[in-house]
Amino acid sequence: MEAEPSPDIAQEPVSDPEPIPEPETEPEPEPEPEWDFVLPEVNAPETLHATDADGNGMFMLGDLIGAVQKGATYATIQGYLRTTDQRAAMRNINGIVKGFPSMFYVVARNDEWLVRLFGSYGADVNVAHVKSGVPLLGFAIALAENIQADTTMMVETLLSLGATADVLPKAFYAPYLRDMHAAGPHEEELIDLEDKNKQWCTESVRGRLGRTINLSQRYYLDKSTKVLKPSWRHKQVAKLKRAEALLGINYFLIGQTVAANMLMRKFLSYMVLPKKKPLVMVFAGPSGHGKTELARRLGYLLSLDFLPVDCTTVSHERELFGPRAPMVGAEQGSPLNNFLARHTGQRAIVFLDEFEKTNQDVHKTLLIPFDNEGGEYEDRRNRTNVDCSKIIWILATNALDPTIKKFCEHNSAAIFDDTKPLAQEEALKRLASAIKDDFKEKFKPPLTGRITSFLPFLHFSPGEAAVIAHKYVNELDNKMRQPVNLAPGPEQKLFGNVRLRVPKDASVCKAIIMDGGYDVDLGARSIITAVDAKLEDLVVDTYLEVDREIEEDQEMEVYVVDVERSQIVVRPAQK
Repeated sequence: MEAEPSPDIAQEPVSDPEPIPEPETEPEPEPEPEWDFVLPEVNAPETLHATDADGNGMFMLGDLIGAVQKGATYATIQGYLRTTDQRAAMRNINGIVKGFPSMFYVVARNDEWLVRLFGSYGADVNVAHVKSGVPLLGFAIALAENIQADTTMMVETLLSLGATADVLPKAFYAPYLRDMHAAGPHEEELIDLEDKNKQWCTESVRGRLGRTINLSQRYYLDKSTKVLKPSWRHKQVAKLKRAEALLGINYFLIGQTVAANMLMRKFLSYMVLPKKKPLVMVFAGPSGHGKTELARRLGYLLSLDFLPVDCTTVSHERELFGPRAPMVGAEQGSPLNNFLARHTGQRAIVFLDEFEKTNQDVHKTLLIPFDNEGGEYEDRRNRTNVDCSKIIWILATNALDPTIKKFCEHNSAAIFDDTKPLAQEEALKRLASAIKDDFKEKFKPPLTGRITSFLPFLHFSPGEAAVIAHKYVNELDNKMRQPVNLAPGPEQKLFGNVRLRVPKDASVCKAIIMDGGYDVDLGARSIITAVDAKLEDLVVDTYLEVDREIEEDQEMEVYVVDVERSQIVVRPAQK
């Protein structure tokens, strides 16, 4: 039986509880748009001063970067850094300016020597933009789209200074000899995209990289993962001897990786133990395969004067060094004699090209400046002594090609496998020894005994030949961009204001070297001829078929270069 409610307790009517109001929710903030690879403007001082009113050195990173962005010359930037507070400069060179590392503004100038200058003050080439995560190397590649210019030299320079390709998904550069899709590699190829240092590479960024990365850049990125790295002592010696640029010489040369490494190591070991003895090297290999290029690059990177001597015109030692006083014409000397006299006791490079054309008369005369003790030479004009002990002599020859060819045929697996650099270098050392024996037989023991090192040069692989073709396609593009000039005279230029777009660059460059486009006996010269015949003529024909007048102020015309049925075709880009 249910209990009756107590009459003493008032009964309140039962009602539904009032609903608890839902808390107001703020709308989700919209995600910030991705960075468009455009840097903010930085105020530049009217004049870049490295000292205050009292003449004390002071370093102002903001002023420096503002001047860089506004186009200050290399000399102006160098002068500022030389006269400012050096410790402050090296301590603050990697500072942030308007949210971006200073090196982003430097790379945006697309100037190799500015990057090198900042690098000499300790600038970090592996820095990244904190907010977007974009690394400097990725910015250098993508920059091409904003400035409508090739940035391959920026990529080469950053790699030569120690930038690591690992910040990019590997599918962007390996294998390098393939066309890159405009949207970037396919999803299934991006197996390392989840790596922490690749989170910046979003879908839209991959599209930008896919549109801008080119065959040459892919080649150097891939190469950077395979070359032997310099040791800490190599780096230390290079820094103390102001030869740091030499450490990256491999990134300015297509092919000849082992020869470049051997040159770098030989030069550094030569500087570790200074001797009163010149460095004399033989560059042996087929014509057009990088001997002159490597020698010039050595001088360029180390800021050394360079004298090329064509030995095909030398039949007597007087034609090389000039007549001795008091013979007629002795007072004029010769280019080589005068070069040695100007650089007495200084480091400089003498490049004797096609040395096999010289004779025993020349070889005998060279024994004195090549001498192991002293490297002295007598100026033919006035018979004063010249110190040649710091001269770098390079003897280039293709007389030893049969030895190189035979060795390569029997050791091709080791020599051409760049995935095993140690085995490759060991094979090339054996080849260098074989070259020395052949050189001694052809040029006799007295001259051979004064040679410091023998560097073998090999023929190009199909991939390397294609990259060389790409290099000359880029040079052709730069030439064609020059403005039209209709004025009569030597400066008249009826072809110009043309830009090439080569989306399938690997296919195009492979087509260039096909069917004799690369001749092993002619080397790079044959590839230059092929670019002229297979591409330049087509572009000019397409240009002339346009049914309107050539004008000086005409808009830039874009021509697309493609491959159809293994043949190169050129057509105007659709607007």
